Amino acid sequence: MILRVLILISCIMLSVTTLLANQNKNFVYDAKEKRDPFWPLVTSSGTILSYDEDLNYEDLIVEGIVYDSAGNSLAIINGKIFKTGSKITGYLISQIEENRVILIKDNKEFILNLRKGR
Repeated sequence: MILRVLILISCIMLSVTTLLANQNKNFVYDAKEKRDPFWPLVTSSGTILSYDEDLNYEDLIVEGIVYDSAGNSLAIINGKIFKTGSKITGYLISQIEENRVILIKDNKEFILNLRKGR
């Protein structure tokens, strides 16, 4: 009888410990360098995107900017972090300002304004 009670108590303690250990684990999604499932599959004009070199500058969305007047600014574009001098789908990030990012492609300048909250 005592052995059964000890086994029962041990099983309960093991179950409670397992439940508590699983509560502390946070689920983290790892995309493994794959496309973000929330990015569009086609452009606004209906062209299928491959996310290599097919993006037009209109399809690039500046979601956030960390501005540094010393020149170490960062921009979040389509969910990825870039700095001045980085390339994104064939565009060179020439300048990151407080509210916009300036891109260059084929000696043409393109301006992406910071997307305001909806």
